[in-house]
Amino acid sequence: MSGGVDSMALIYLCAQLRKYDLYFQLADNPVSNFRAIIIDHRLREGSGKEAHAVADAVRKMGLPGDAWPIHWPKPGGVRGRWEHPKDLPNVESVARRLRYRKLAELCNYRASVSLLMAHHEDDQYETVLMRLLQGHGPRGLRGIKAAVDIPECEGLHGADRSGYVDDQKKSRPFYNRSLAKRGFTGLRRELASSIDPQMLEEELRETIVDGTDVGDFEELYQTEQTVSLDLSGIEVEDGGIMVYRPLLEFSKDRLIATCEANGIPWWEDSTNMDQTLTIRNAVRHMCKNHTLPVALQKPSILALSRRCAQETRAREAEADRLLAQTIIHSVEPKIGSVSVQFPDYSLSRFPRDKSHPVRRRARILRQREIAGVLIRRIIEIVTPQQQTIPLANLQNVISWLFPALSDPPKKQNMAEPPKAFGIAGVHFVPIDPESPSPSLSNQGIPSRKADEPLVWYFSRTPYPSNQPVPRYRAPYWSAMFSFRGFNKDHCKWSQWMQWALWDGRFWIRLRHRLPYRVILHPFELSHAKTFRESLAPEDRARLGALLKRYAPGKTRYTLPALYLEEDLDLLNVKPRRYYPISPAVLHMCYPTRARKGLTDPTSDHPTTLDVSKLKLIALPSLEVQIPHLDDWLQYEIRYRRVDRSTLETASSTNYSSFVSSRSLRTGPSAAVAAFLELRRALRRRKRRSVRGHRILSRRNGTK
Repeated sequence: MSGGVDSMALIYLCAQLRKYDLYFQLADNPVSNFRAIIIDHRLREGSGKEAHAVADAVRKMGLPGDAWPIHWPKPGGVRGRWEHPKDLPNVESVARRLRYRKLAELCNYRASVSLLMAHHEDDQYETVLMRLLQGHGPRGLRGIKAAVDIPECEGLHGADRSGYVDDQKKSRPFYNRSLAKRGFTGLRRELASSIDPQMLEEELRETIVDGTDVGDFEELYQTEQTVSLDLSGIEVEDGGIMVYRPLLEFSKDRLIATCEANGIPWWEDSTNMDQTLTIRNAVRHMCKNHTLPVALQKPSILALSRRCAQETRAREAEADRLLAQTIIHSVEPKIGSVSVQFPDYSLSRFPRDKSHPVRRRARILRQREIAGVLIRRIIEIVTPQQQTIPLANLQNVISWLFPALSDPPKKQNMAEPPKAFGIAGVHFVPIDPESPSPSLSNQGIPSRKADEPLVWYFSRTPYPSNQPVPRYRAPYWSAMFSFRGFNKDHCKWSQWMQWALWDGRFWIRLRHRLPYRVILHPFELSHAKTFRESLAPEDRARLGALLKRYAPGKTRYTLPALYLEEDLDLLNVKPRRYYPISPAVLHMCYPTRARKGLTDPTSDHPTTLDVSKLKLIALPSLEVQIPHLDDWLQYEIRYRRVDRSTLETASSTNYSSFVSSRSLRTGPSAAVAAFLELRRALRRRKRRSVRGHRILSRRNGTK
């Protein structure tokens, strides 16, 4: 929060909410307490004192609050030199990124997963107006979303769509899907009051006659479903920090009235009035000091935003119906690939009216957008990109995957299937199950009829040779030990290092006791033979089978691999006097050689990475490694979060593979569970009443 009237109104409402509802939940997550986070951007004088004054005002309202400053990068670190952060050409974007990353760090420290922001109706109006002036489409004109994943936090584990797996391993996890006793009692009473006793009596009588049990009810109505992404043994991340904006339906005038009526102070930021600082300030100044046309005034813009949101929801729902007809043959988190068979989606279901080409063109554009939404949801399973792919970038892909939606429609020649292509870091490869090529013929896909659509294999695009590849270098650990030689008995294990997001797809962390840096780098073809020869015979055969089955062609060279900077035999280590040391110690003890880029004071080993001299020691996603590596190195690897609703909605030819012991249970819902429990209770009561009636009849001598 910033101390403005909207932030202070939100703090006051949260403080009052705790007094009236102790069992308040936010998106099914229990809220133990609220805590204010005051961010000091340090863009003007006196901002620090103001931040502490805001924190004091928050504490007087009964909520804890802390003020945290933002540490700006040093001059010259961002596109040239600057004397003050305000001199940056993109100061608003940099401040936004630093602010969100600071909020994410604090939320991780406090074990919080819900972040409330005080954006209000006027902010929505300004945002939609800015996007309208910038030429955004209907999806952009929806404005600010009420709930969204925290932005600008790529690579921060626990904040960036991750943290669920670690949370479930705790003794008292935060994500608890069981219904609280108080909520269960209230829901049971509500359901009991809404049930007609006469209809329930008839239903129970019919149930006793036909022998239908609760288990049959669950099986017939599918009230419980188990879905898993743990298809190949690798865990898939989930969770992350969510941003909620509960004040989007309230105008700023109402928030001001709330603060004035309850004596809540607030502070005005003078930088918000500088129309030359940001685009939003310029738009805000234009709205306040100029008479805009009716079409650009607040009621019209907000109505436009609601219409765009409604239209977008309708097209998303139609995309879900199309997704239900899409067949996902396999999802492999170990590799980061998916095999999909798209449905036949064309204009054949509509009457063709050649006399109205404009209407036909409008139908084609609408269906192309729906197909684009479907393709984008499948791409997001594999793509390394963090940002959402614009639909405008998928126009050629839509024409290739749905030829009937092109204008004019393309006729697909079954004898010549389409060629492979790539976009957004994803490689599209058409699969022919009857092809003699062993690379894509063993995907477990049934034979395709002549009139059926092709099956497409999505994987990571091979890395170009003229561009840098993703790389993560773990810090040194066992660097300054005794001169008696490299002995594992004298080396201590490091702590588990922080999770690192590699290539936007895999989360990995490790700990080791090696005197070298461990490098996470793509699997290189030049190291394949040497690595295969260093494996045990059983691992050698297993590696070949895994690569042939799950990573065909060049897909295997997009897998993460662990390397050492130098060749090191873990069984026969010869004593040596010096070992590579950390850059910090090198600069402290040997400043001259550090400037020359040397890491060892007795050798000419450069700090630049020579891939040809690396030693491949493990393929972590496939769980294949050289012998005795566990004595020196341990690692954990997970796949990044995947939209589970996409896999649940789509059809699957091997649905049983989605079921496992570590699956995420998506049902039964709270209402269905309460209904089933209520039904059991009513049955027990019915049986007790029948049994009591029989006992009384026997005592009275009647039947």
